[in-house]
Amino acid sequence: MTVTEKVYPPLSDPAEAPPPKPPAAYKAKRGFRYPSEDECYVRRFGSAVLATWSMLPPELQQRILAEAASAWDREYGVAQLPQKLESFVKRHPGRVA
Repeated sequence: MTVTEKVYPPLSDPAEAPPPKPPAAYKAKRGFRYPSEDECYVRRFGSAVLATWSMLPPELQQRILAEAASAWDREYGVAQLPQKLESFVKRHPGRVA
């Protein structure tokens, strides 16, 4: 089955969701790697996540931040990466709305 044949269920209405739980600490596993020819897909998924950030439950936001902080990247060893990722999300409210 190709991606174009896959039928995705509709997203649920955030107003119908139960109240969010306090964010839990999430420890991501290292391991997601991708070849350079797939980088455009990774960027597009990242852009999609940022575009819907404010609609995501805090628990999921924390998990995504943890995954992003531990994800493989060519720029290895970025100082204070978790804090920089959080700051990035907060710094761009117009893009992340």
